[in-house]
Amino acid sequence: MAEPENTSPRAAEDTIELIPEGVDVSNYLLHTPVEIGYVLRSLAQKPELISVYFDHGQFSYLSAILASDTKAQKFWFDLSAVDAINRALLRTDHIVFVAAPEGVRVQFVISGSVREDTHDDRPAFVANFPSDLIKLQRREYFRLNTPIGKPLICKMQHPNGKVLELPLHDVSIGGMGLWMSGAVELEQLDVFPGCRVDLGSFGVVEITLEIRSKRQVTRRDGTVQTMVGTRFVDLPRQVENVLQRFIAQLEREQHQLLRQ
Repeated sequence: MAEPENTSPRAAEDTIELIPEGVDVSNYLLHTPVEIGYVLRSLAQKPELISVYFDHGQFSYLSAILASDTKAQKFWFDLSAVDAINRALLRTDHIVFVAAPEGVRVQFVISGSVREDTHDDRPAFVANFPSDLIKLQRREYFRLNTPIGKPLICKMQHPNGKVLELPLHDVSIGGMGLWMSGAVELEQLDVFPGCRVDLGSFGVVEITLEIRSKRQVTRRDGTVQTMVGTRFVDLPRQVENVLQRFIAQLEREQHQLLRQ
């Protein structure tokens, strides 16, 4: 597959977070092929980043919807730049897709097999429409990626006495994603009080984090890192207000970059 140009959103490396567990999505489900086709076609027209997760979250990569055919109930999406990821995807039968165009989370699952095909004379994957699709417009669950060039750092006291300094991947009012390196063990449901994050001009916030997930993420350059998903525990109202202002400022800055 030809490498995308740097101006394309597909050149970004970080995957998009799944909708957090426990969120009631029953009012946000689309079921008809017309509705599903419209959303997929909208994602293809931008184009928008879409993350592809499979093998119970052990593998993921950034892709893009290339085209959607409502009549045939099929859609095409980009391959990974890593051949091993593409081969593994062809063998799996449960794939989760998630995108966040303009802060609206879109997520769906396909259970049938993915096939190799072409689109505009380029290699691509093709798959059948999902049986339903979530279009979640509740912005409090929307996570924004934090700056890569000068990453924010979460300082966390580990029970072994070491202070971990974990770069942030994303942040929302509900929690944050952290990059973990080294052999330090963080287990699901572990709770870490007194975590501190320097938000620059917004000051330092102190929070309690609960570990909700941990998975291996393959970036477009083939490197593998561990992503830790966390949620805030008993977030003080004052800290929540600071985070809301910080997230709003971050979103404005990202929209300005997209318009340049």
